[in-house]
Amino acid sequence: MKKIISIFAVILFVFPFLYAALLSVSKNIQYPALLPHDFSFSRWVAVFNPNNGIASGFFLSMIIAFSVASLSTTVGFIISRAISSHRYKKILLYSCYFPLALSPVIFASVINFYFVYAGLSGTIAGVILAQLFISVPFSIILLNSFWTTQIASLQNTSYTLGAGAQYTFFKVLLPVARPALMVCLFQTFLISWFEYGLTSITGVGKVQTLTLKVFQYINEANIYYAALSSCIIILPVALLLLWANKKFIVSKIY
Repeated sequence: MKKIISIFAVILFVFPFLYAALLSVSKNIQYPALLPHDFSFSRWVAVFNPNNGIASGFFLSMIIAFSVASLSTTVGFIISRAISSHRYKKILLYSCYFPLALSPVIFASVINFYFVYAGLSGTIAGVILAQLFISVPFSIILLNSFWTTQIASLQNTSYTLGAGAQYTFFKVLLPVARPALMVCLFQTFLISWFEYGLTSITGVGKVQTLTLKVFQYINEANIYYAALSSCIIILPVALLLLWANKKFIVSKIY
């Protein structure tokens, strides 16, 4: 019975992805048919055209996601270190939850006035900055658990042995913090990669990321290109999951 339930659960999980891949190569599906009669890879071939909107959206999403992930991880690591020894640590940590508690659309609507005033509305830099408002607090909360009493003892030992603050940070703390930093980098990349609310409002439709492309095709009732865009969105995530599995799980086992 457990095996049947497990198989059924796997089918339910995999089916949306498989059907999206099927739609991306379908020529036409006539209601009430569930499966297409003809297939074509012309849409996938067209993706590699430099002038294709999906290709440009993919590379733009990559640039924004990697920028947000690297910046938020770096800033979050530094700020979380400062907060860990602060007298108002709890208050500062609780304040980091405030941007995450609001809906991205509401939060974007609140800050968009200042973005328009600063000339950042509708720009890639503005979208990156807007996403940092939620990814940096997330990084601080995530990396705060790294700064334990053991890490404090490790720092004190390094200082006792004559190491300076710079040497301790780069040669002692960073190597130890590498797994936590990679997890934070991966998580913040996913936040930016799938983000829609902040990007759509602060980007005012000018910053066409791949996520916006999906919703655009859905609004146009173009299910085939929406499915194609969805498959391309999922692909980097699947590759990152495989890499993370090999890096942090398989390597530890062997």
